[in-house]
Order: sequence, then C-alpha cells, then structure tokens
Amino acid sequence: MVPESRHKKIALLLASIHTGASNELWSEIARLAKTSHASLFVFPGGRLECEENQEYLRNAIYPLVNADNVQGVLTWASALGGSVRVEEVQTFLATLGTLPCVSIGMKRKGYPAVSFDAYAGVQSVILHCITKHKSRRIAFIRGPQNHYSAQDRYRAYYDALDQTGLVFDPRLASDPHPWTEGAAALSQLVEERGLIPGKDFDTLACSSDMMMFAAGKQLEALGYSIPGDVRIVGYNDSSESHLLRVPCTTARMPVTELAHMSFELLSNLLEDDTAPSFDILLPSHPVIRQSCGCTHSLGSTEQAKQSVGTPSLFLAWLVQSFRVHDATIPSIQRLLDEADSADELSYLSLAEDLVYRFLDRGGDPNLLSEALHWYTTFFASEAFKQHRANSLRDLFLRQRDLVAHQHAYALSVQAKSLDALKCDLLGVRNLSSIPSLLATHVRSLGLEAGYLVLYEDDENSTFIGGYDGQVHLEGQQTFAKHMLLPPSIQSNITEGVYVIEPLFMDNQPLGYLVVRTTLFSGSVMEELRTALSSAVKGTFLLDAANKAREEAERAQRARTEFFANISEGLRNPLESILSLMQDKDETLKEQVGEQLRTATHLLDLTLSYTGAFELERTIFSPSSLLSSLKASHAFSYEGEVELPVLLGDRAKITQAFEIVLQYIQKQGGQVTIRAELQSQGLQFSFISSHLAWKASLGNQDPSLSLAQRIILMSGGLVSLKDNQIMFRLGWPSLGGDSIASSSSDLMYIGGESESEVPSLFSAFSQVRLMHSSLLNKQNLSQLEGCILGWDGQRSSAELQLALYLLAHHPRLSKTPMVCFHAPQGYESLSSSLASSKLGNQEDGVLVLMGALGHSLAGQLGMMDNVVLCSKQEIEGVYANNKVRLLFSDIFDPVLYEQLRRLSVAPIVIVREHWKHEEAEQLSLIPRLIIAHRCVVESSEFLARIVLLLTHQEILPPLTGALVKRAIVYLGEHATTPISRWQLAEAVNVSEDYLTRIFRKEIGLSPWDYLNRHRIHLATNLLKQSTLTINEVASQTGFQDQAYFCRVFRKIKGMAPTKVRTTAP
Repeated sequence: MVPESRHKKIALLLASIHTGASNELWSEIARLAKTSHASLFVFPGGRLECEENQEYLRNAIYPLVNADNVQGVLTWASALGGSVRVEEVQTFLATLGTLPCVSIGMKRKGYPAVSFDAYAGVQSVILHCITKHKSRRIAFIRGPQNHYSAQDRYRAYYDALDQTGLVFDPRLASDPHPWTEGAAALSQLVEERGLIPGKDFDTLACSSDMMMFAAGKQLEALGYSIPGDVRIVGYNDSSESHLLRVPCTTARMPVTELAHMSFELLSNLLEDDTAPSFDILLPSHPVIRQSCGCTHSLGSTEQAKQSVGTPSLFLAWLVQSFRVHDATIPSIQRLLDEADSADELSYLSLAEDLVYRFLDRGGDPNLLSEALHWYTTFFASEAFKQHRANSLRDLFLRQRDLVAHQHAYALSVQAKSLDALKCDLLGVRNLSSIPSLLATHVRSLGLEAGYLVLYEDDENSTFIGGYDGQVHLEGQQTFAKHMLLPPSIQSNITEGVYVIEPLFMDNQPLGYLVVRTTLFSGSVMEELRTALSSAVKGTFLLDAANKAREEAERAQRARTEFFANISEGLRNPLESILSLMQDKDETLKEQVGEQLRTATHLLDLTLSYTGAFELERTIFSPSSLLSSLKASHAFSYEGEVELPVLLGDRAKITQAFEIVLQYIQKQGGQVTIRAELQSQGLQFSFISSHLAWKASLGNQDPSLSLAQRIILMSGGLVSLKDNQIMFRLGWPSLGGDSIASSSSDLMYIGGESESEVPSLFSAFSQVRLMHSSLLNKQNLSQLEGCILGWDGQRSSAELQLALYLLAHHPRLSKTPMVCFHAPQGYESLSSSLASSKLGNQEDGVLVLMGALGHSLAGQLGMMDNVVLCSKQEIEGVYANNKVRLLFSDIFDPVLYEQLRRLSVAPIVIVREHWKHEEAEQLSLIPRLIIAHRCVVESSEFLARIVLLLTHQEILPPLTGALVKRAIVYLGEHATTPISRWQLAEAVNVSEDYLTRIFRKEIGLSPWDYLNRHRIHLATNLLKQSTLTINEVASQTGFQDQAYFCRVFRKIKGMAPTKVRTTAP
C-alpha cells in the first residue's frame, strides 16, 4: 500500500543549491522526498535583496511558494539573510501565510525550527588551537553582517578568547564579508592593516570553509605554508575543507541530520497539523585534520588510547567518524573480527566494497589512513602489520583513484552535454525551439522533464513549451502569475523532485525553468540556468532588432518591388519587340535595338536608386579590362601598358565604358581612351575626334546617366569637359575603400635588394623609397599623408611584416595604395596580396590548436600554410609537418613538454584568464609565450607573431618567466589601479628592465597590454550591464572617465557609448 504522503507537495525554499553546504542539504532532502513518495519543489531564490551578482533578481520566484502550488514549506531561513536584517527575513517568512512550515537555522514564530550549534562548533576548533597548539594571536574572518549564524560564529571567537584569557584585538578581526569573499577579507587583514601572517597572527579562524578555502589559497599564493607558517581552521565540513594542500580542521555542520529532522517534522505537521511543535538544536562536532598542526584527529597516542583504545571504543569511533549507517555496522564488525583470517581474498574484497562506498559518497580519504594507523597501533598482530596493512594501503589508493576517475568521467559527460546545449542555444532564433533543445541534451543527465515559463506582466506568465520524457509540450499558454504552471499541466505532473531555476539577466527577471530531476547536482542546475538566461535574453534582443529592421525594410521593400516589377514588366515586352524585328530591314532593326538598349539602361538607372542594382566589388586589372574591351569595340589607347589594380565591379565598370564608347561613336566621332596615373586615382578620358562636339550635351541621355551612376556608385568622379568624358576611379587601400589624400608624394615600400623605385611608378613626379626593414611602429607615422606604392610580384619575410603592419594600422590601412601585379578577384587589396604564398613559409606550417579559427591565420597572411587541429591530433600534426609556430588556447604543460621534444618551433598560448600556478608551470618550457586572449586584436601583438614566424627569436626561459609573472599580475589586478613600481616589485626586477623584456616578448609595453585588457573588460561590462560610463571606468581600473574614453576610442575606434548601440 502506498503511503498517504505520496501526494504531498513540499517546497524547499533556500538561497542557493550550488554553493557551500546548501548543495549537500538540498540533495539529502531530495533523496528523502524520493523515498517517502512526496513531491519536492526546490526554490533556489537567492538571498533577500542581495545585489551581489544581481542575486536579488532570483527573489522573483519566491511568490510561487503559495497554497495553490504546495502544501508545506521547508526553508533554510538563516541563509536568506546576509544583505538584510534578521527582522526583514522574519517579515519575508510571514508572507508564506498559514502553510505548514519548518525553518532551518532561524526560528519562525509559531512554527518548529531545526538549528545547529554553530557557536559551539566554532568555539571548539578555536579552543583546540589554543589548548593543543598554544595559539595566542588568532585572526578571524567574519561572515555576512546580517547573517544569523555568522554572528553566532563571531561571538564564539570573541568568547573563546575571553574564556582563555587572551586579549581581543579588533585589528585581527576582519569586517563582515559575503561568504564568497574570503580572499578579500584576508586582503583586508594583510594589505590594508599591514598584518604579517605567522608574526602578527599565528592562527586564522574563518566563519565558513568556503571563506577558509579562498583565504588559504591566497596565503599559499603569497608563499605562506599551512600549518608551518600559520594555522587555519573553518566551519561547515563542506567540500572546500579538502581543497587546500593539507586537509583542513573544521567543525561539522550536521547537514544530514538537519535534512532528516526538518523533513520528519514537516511530514508530521502535514499528517497532523495539531501535533505539538518543538524546536531542535543539533550539535556541531569538531573535525580535526592537519591544517591546525595535528597529524591525526585524535591527537597523540596517549590521547587516542583514551578515545579508541578498546575494540568497542574503536568501533564506536568508526561508526561516528565514517557516518556509518546501521545496516553497514555488521560489515565493519566483520572487517575487524577477520583481520587475521586466512582467506585474504575474501577479506580484501569486503574492505574494497566498504572503502568504495565510503569514498563514492564523498568520504575523506585521510580518515581511512588514520583508521588503519590506530588499528595497527592498538590491535593489529605482527602478521597484519607486516603484510595485510600494506595490502590495505594499496587498496585505499586504488579505490581512491577509481572513484576519482569515475567522478571525473561523470562530470565530463555532464560537461559535454551542457556544452552541446550551450552551442545550440547560441543559434536560437525563437523561444519555442528551446524546450526541444533541452530534451535533446539534458534528458540523458537525469533531467526527466522541463517546463519553460516567462513573465508576461504583473498579472500573467506565459508557458513557452516543455518536455516530459519523450513527449514534447508545444503551444504557448498564458496563466495567472502566482501559479507554477498552467492548470492543465500542473494538475498532471507526476511525483518527483522539481527544481525551479530563476532566469534573469541585465537587471531583468525573465522567468523560470521547472525541471523534474533525478540528478541532484546544484552546479549542473546553475550552469543550465545561466545558459538558458543568456539564450532567452538574446532571443528578446533579437526579436526587438528584427521588429525594428522589418519595419524599416517594409517601406524599402515596397519601393524596390514597385520599381522592380515595372522593370521586369517592361523588359519582357521590349525583348518581344526585338524578336519581331528579326526579319525586318537592318537599319530599322538597329534603330529598334538602340531604343531597346536605351529603355533597358533607363530601367537599370531606376533600379540603382532603389538598392536593387548591386555592385560586386573586387580587385581587378584595368589593363585586362581595356584589352577585353578592345576586342569588341574600336578605339585608340594612350597610356601605360601596365596599370595599377583597382577595386570595383569589373562587369559594371565595363558596361559604363561601353555606354560611353557607343554614345560618342553614335555622335559620329572616333574615340580615344587616355589613361593617366594621378595622385587621386586612375583617370580615363574618353575623347571624341570631333573637336566641336560638346560632351555636356549628353546630360539628359539615360544611357550616359547610367554610366555616370555606375562610376559614382564605385566611389569615382565624373566630369564632362569640351569633347571629353572623364572617369576617375580612386586608388584602393589595403582595407578596401581609401580616404582621399591631399598629398601627391608617393612612398614606395621596397625590399632589401631594391635600391631604386621601379619604372612602373615613373608617372608620379615625387616618389621616395622606404625599405621594408626600416618599417616599424615608430616609423609608420612617416607614411601618414603619403600615397603608398607596392609591387605585388615580390615576396620576402620583411615585406610580409611590412604589409601586416600597414594593413592593421588604423589610418594607413585606409591610405590610397598604387599597387601593380596584385591577384584579381579578392574583396580587398590586403587579402589579395596576402593570398600569394611566401617562399619562406612554404617549408613550414602555422598550427592552430583548440578553439582558434582560420580568421587568425588570415590576419597573419598564412591561409595556405595553416593546420587546425584538436589536442588529440597535435602529435600527428607534428609528426607529418614541419611546424613553424603553434598557436593554442589550451593549458596542458605535459603536452607542451612532449611537443618541445619534437620541435623547437615557438609556442604561443592565449587564454581569457591566467593563474600564477599555470604561468609558473609553463615557465619551465623554453620558447613559449603566454598572453590574454584580448590582446590578439592588437596589431602590435600580431606583428610580434609574424616576426616569430620569420625570425623565431624568443627570450630565454628564465627571462621569459618574468614576463609571464607580469602578465598574470596585470590580469589579476586589472580592475584596480596599478603603478609601475608595484608591477616591477611583484616581478622583482627594475621598471625599465621589465618594460624592455616585456615589449621584446609580447610586442607591447606592459601599460599598452594593461589598457587593452582593461578595455576588453570594459567592453564586456558595457554589453552585459546598465552601468554608467563612469561606473564602468571605475570598475575596470580607470580613475578618470575622460582618460578612459580616450583610451577606449584609441583601441576600439569608437566611443564607449557606441558599443551598446552596436552590440547584438
């Protein structure tokens, strides 16, 4: 018979399910709900009114906890504080109305509460440090100001000092900090107050293990040893207590007991609401490990003998320390009784099973070693000590590796599914497609059902769609906002554990996702929430942009379609008329053909004003154009045989030339085409042999008007003078269209072997030669205002570097360039010239490993010498190619050491973030450079990469290590003011020396590098937040808004405000 509680619907209301002890608490309650056949609805709605990471936006799901959706409430009430006073938390709890309720950590008047004695737990570990390790100067990191339990823990610290006669020093206690800011609290003690760990304080006590972990990592980064230089202790016994180099002493928050007692109390209330309500206080026991200075949790041998010196005491200690369930105690007893049994295989099999189960549920491996130590000390026979003990130690290691690999594999499977989902969400164009993507990617993880709901207004929500097993739920439904789901769906949902994840972004609550899950992982839920929020927000922005664009396009489309329909409607009858004239008199046929051409030109001219007459602009040779024109039209030519290339639609420009030729010939004259190389561009003069003919008389001719329109649309200039029609087409630039130059000076960029300017440029009166080897960032300014000259037939490393510098210069990339012998058909002169293989690159390839794409190879001019590969393919690439340079975004020191043994080619690694430990590991590998991903946009850095491709010069490893440390320091401190002496002191070299080696290694000065990194951070803030420009500047390390705007414009080429208007 199924218990009555099967139909109970219970809400679990707490701030988070993915951080600290909350992950363990909610997953334990979820397991209890599953075994008791109750439906659990988990609401991780954030701390009340907390602005950190926009956490207050999560609060929007709390109103869903009402009598229409659930029958009872469990709430971790103390976790809701931190940003508001305790009284405000109580006021919030009152909004739950008369629903049966059990609170954890904080009493709600009229309802039972389950609490834990954090005061005694913290006091016990501090007293342990004082009595056992003679601690006298104890610093304390405080938790949030308005957190009920955090204040208890601070009082425990104060009272422990008072009880032992130690003087309270307020300088040793940090200000209140959020749970996530343990590192910031330590910085306050060490940096702001000038305290020296190990000297000014010998012990650091922390309000939580999360804070202890962050503070401990910073102590390790500063070079302090735990517990050698300073002891450290925490509270909670959460997973963070195992993540430092030594296992950490803490006090255990009885999370499992909290879950069981609170769930049982609420179940009793739901069964009988008249049952007496009472409060429960659970003890917090100290968990002694090594961060306090102890070797074993039980202390010395004499101390341990008092605790575990008899078999019954030892068994009791095992049951308590290993949290052994009653059903497992007989197996533990058997393990002790058969320690010397002859059947070693059976004995080790039993031990293997028990050890695996302990480690698989997150048990501390150090406890296994300690248990074996005390057993061998007090009870083991000599035979056990000599043989079986070693077998058990090996078994511990094997099982630990097995569990670690299994957990890592499970996490990798989860990550693979989530990554695939994120990738597909990037392409989402409408909301209705999201539920099917969820079903495809996360159902296999145990997320059995999902329902997407978005807020409509203050009164209503909209169900977008969902899935339940293999069934897809489609069709949007609007329903009352206080309901969890539309009634037709909510009444049919099955028993299970449901997580309601709030969706929000950019100060805007969007809605929520309801997930029925058998996977009780808070981190997976949070990652899913983040990905969905971004996708929904992106869809909203896309919808708004599409509506605006569609409205603008509608008017344009109506106009275009009107003219296009007229054009097509007239063109067909005109062609029919021409076909009817096939058998008529040739003169009449020619006259009709002329009129039809005029009508066609008139239609094209009309279309050119609607946008339907498009130009396909590419690099083309005017010499080739004139040669093909000569084959079908009679004219004389005056000018150079070889002409520089132009940028334009060759077919349309040919049409314009033909129209002019036919127009002049129709007037009875013969045509001479004269080509002249001028500083403003290439001018073509169409000259009639009739000197008295006036070109201006043709202004009203539709065909001639079309020819002029084509030239103007190509960026050219048209003039009519006497008996000449003149077209001037401007010189292209490396970036495409050029900005007209007022100078007539031409600077020819020559190779090392060139001592004079080629005769190709003899048409220019003022021509100078600059060798490409002299071209660098400082000399580029000498070219500004000049016209550039280039011969595309040449190839050398120096010329490639010069071309790269010019193409990536903000002004010179738009400077007119007179270029001969460039390949045709490319969209820009830069891509045309880069398309030619360089001889010095044909014997090697550029390898891009990871997520780096072809665009980087294009920027470096190596599209034909590039290999893209994954981490798994890299060794094969090295085996089959001569590698000139490896460019990667993957951190794997072991792999790079293997590759270094295969090749001396330089390795460049770019990543979003760098840690000190990562840089130190890579510093041991010669000929390796690291940088942040954002500097890849820098022309100076890419010029450095081009130089590496050609000369492959790089700093020695010890010198390069200094640059790597500076890069890490700049990345970690980019959001705060940094002075030159601070950076130099952090790296332990002089300012001038650091600047020199930094520029040599990276191609940028440290300060240019820092500015680029800060502007990258600022760009992200501008796109993802509504902060003012001044706030963005302040949060990215700039102390002056005006300076920030100048730097931003210099690097990005636009004002900061423009980023928001152009962001997708």
